[in-house]
Amino acid sequence: MYNGQEVDLTILLWNSIVVILAVSLACYLASYHQTILFITTTTISLIAAFQFIFLSHYDSIAIMGFSKLILLLPLGLGAVIGYVSLPESKQQKFLPWFNRYINFAVIGNIFVMIFSPDGGTYRGIVSRFACFFLLIWLLQEMGKVRFQTTQTDQRIFTFNSSPLSWIYCHAAYRIALLSLPTFDSSNYLLLEPMSIVVMIVLYHLNQKRYPLPYYFGFADTIVVTTLTVLIRYPISLPFDSKGPYVTNLTEHQWDMVFLPIQLIVIGFVLRAIYKNLLLSKHINKWV
Repeated sequence: MYNGQEVDLTILLWNSIVVILAVSLACYLASYHQTILFITTTTISLIAAFQFIFLSHYDSIAIMGFSKLILLLPLGLGAVIGYVSLPESKQQKFLPWFNRYINFAVIGNIFVMIFSPDGGTYRGIVSRFACFFLLIWLLQEMGKVRFQTTQTDQRIFTFNSSPLSWIYCHAAYRIALLSLPTFDSSNYLLLEPMSIVVMIVLYHLNQKRYPLPYYFGFADTIVVTTLTVLIRYPISLPFDSKGPYVTNLTEHQWDMVFLPIQLIVIGFVLRAIYKNLLLSKHINKWV
């Protein structure tokens, strides 16, 4: 995709088309054919496991890549699809455990992102603060429902503790995060818009039974997992690309683009945290 400081638009377009088609397929299977999706996630996980076992050389990149895939495939999307595929009686029986599992996974995932490599950039450093405050805000929202955050309805998984304002702030934070050198892949460019689009699609497929933000957790799980698989097993352009190319920004220029956005996000998140603290004090006063 990159040629020095230039971006190949042909490859960028190809990767974007592949992402849209793959995410659309995953969303369709997650909505109507959970068994097929569960088998697919299990198969890909087994293939990745065998490839990892028979590696001739292990390094930190290989170990981290395999660990991420396992956390997202069988332990992420696979676990959610497996649970919503259970009979309703089984879902109710295991709901408390599934609820704890999801809460741990959500909190753990965001907490780990605080320590993402900053790539020697200012936006990378500021991203850590934004991520930390987003985590505090999410914990407050989860606390409002006493951490009873998950439920299923018509085989659709919902997460009730990420308000729409949190989702938008998280999207702005993650766009800046994914611009870092650590995430050097064109597939990530559509992560945020696809997560929001899939959230809206699931909302309508479930006949607007719950508020729109409730579907973000499932949507984001579908999109992130699909993109991770595409990055590990890319579908390459079937011919050699010869451009056109556009000049990419330098890391300093990207800092100048994203730092104001990050500071606005942090300000908005701190305001939300403060309002929640005031609300909590007001409730405790009358209890």
